[in-house]
Amino acid sequence: MFGKVLKVILVLGVCTAVGLGGLFATGALGVPDAGIEDNAWGEVDDDRIEVVTTVWVDNPNPGLEVDDLTLEYALWMNDVDLADGTAADVGMPAGNTTTEIRSDLRYQHLSDWWVAHVESDEVSDLRADVTAHVEWGPLSGAPSYTHEDEVETDLEPMIADSMAQLEGEHSLSPVEGGGALEPTVEIRDTDAEWGEVDENRTELHLTYEVHNPNAYPLPTPALTGEMEFNDHLVGEWDAHEVEVLHGGYDATIPPGESREITFVVDLDNDDVVQWFATHVDGEEVTDAELRAQLAMNVDGQTMTIPGDEEAIHCEYDLRTDIFVDQESGIEQTGCELLPWATPDQEEFDELEATLELDDALLAGDGDDGERDEGDDADDSDEADDDTTGDDAGGGEIGGTDSLLGTVD
Repeated sequence: MFGKVLKVILVLGVCTAVGLGGLFATGALGVPDAGIEDNAWGEVDDDRIEVVTTVWVDNPNPGLEVDDLTLEYALWMNDVDLADGTAADVGMPAGNTTTEIRSDLRYQHLSDWWVAHVESDEVSDLRADVTAHVEWGPLSGAPSYTHEDEVETDLEPMIADSMAQLEGEHSLSPVEGGGALEPTVEIRDTDAEWGEVDENRTELHLTYEVHNPNAYPLPTPALTGEMEFNDHLVGEWDAHEVEVLHGGYDATIPPGESREITFVVDLDNDDVVQWFATHVDGEEVTDAELRAQLAMNVDGQTMTIPGDEEAIHCEYDLRTDIFVDQESGIEQTGCELLPWATPDQEEFDELEATLELDDALLAGDGDDGERDEGDDADDSDEADDDTTGDDAGGGEIGGTDSLLGTVD
């Protein structure tokens, strides 16, 4: 009796398999399919950024339910492996359904992504893959789906726009009052661009074309400033931490001539990663603040650009569209002048960025200025190859000529 029952079961099983195979061969049944419906940010904390991926699943077989589907997800940006996740034993009734896969970004890989992003002119190729593993007789398979997108940021033009607020003509006075020296300085052009970048640090090059319309030389100015994104300090530079390319601080700006000065500022990539967490936690919106000041030391007197020991302070809204459906870009929300901590005499001495002028020179006989250490100022300047003589102009803000425009 038992043998007969077993034979019947085996026959039914074979018939069922043959029947399913026949239906599959004729197109009446099909292998389930899957794809990505949406990506979103989940929970964010100090060392974790969650990615929530909504996957659609299509089971084209009426009346047949698969209950052991396995879904796999992977995310790359500029070929940097940032996340993967798995959902096992997923039920798949007939028709279209959705399910979620939760995965964590690999924090330790975010710095690698940042390096690739900067080296690609702030453009990242995003790729997200989902694969559905189905094992159900003739309906077994592993259909996959790939979503590709391009992610751009505009940090470099945002920084350049804020630095451009210093352009124009500035009449300088000693910050402590007194002294007969009140030179005029013209910032004719500015620029900002990324320099060298590695896994630990990112260089930012800030360039100013400084024109000296006076009858005496002027020293190389010192730069101070900072960048704050979502109340997180991403970059901060004191005068003694900033390097100068091509000529150094001991080069002067001769009378009636211009000099292109490039300051090198370092950003710690760990600070960038921490900012990125605040950015995605805020629906990919960043409140960016940038501050900058130039300062000169002549005859022991410090003079600042802008004047009165103030700094330019600009704010921007920065938006991206990695996972959030919005228009990416930057918008300047305002620029103003605010009080700032000016470099002291000790910092100028450390940089060797001070200049002494003798009485004969100030009287206009054309003699050279002298460095504190006795070096001839023009000899220092001859070592610098970046001297030009172009013209420019600007509008007025707070006693200094400047344009407080908006980002195009």
